[in-house]
Amino acid sequence: MMMDNGARPVSGTQPEKRAVSTRANVDIDCDIRIAGRAWRKARIADLTPQGFQVTVLDMPARGTPVQMRFAGLQMLQAEVAWAKSDVAGCRFAVPLGDYVFDHIVGSAD
Repeated sequence: MMMDNGARPVSGTQPEKRAVSTRANVDIDCDIRIAGRAWRKARIADLTPQGFQVTVLDMPARGTPVQMRFAGLQMLQAEVAWAKSDVAGCRFAVPLGDYVFDHIVGSAD
């Protein structure tokens, strides 16, 4: 199901083949640490409980561990699933619970 910025279904859209139960198109700042390097700022988009799309310079190869943090939440663990230039798709080590997902999406408002 496709979601808009308010995490509401977008009418007239078809789910992608890699469909997930919940997807939110967001534009959120976060801190990210890639492969144990220094923390830096990044932009999160296309958030699901299973993963996210991130824009950050010098994204490493698939399989690289990623840590991220949002204000008010514990650090989250993920792994690079795909990377192209400065955009990558990352998969959370443990899918986000409903509360955490809703909190992150709510912070985008």
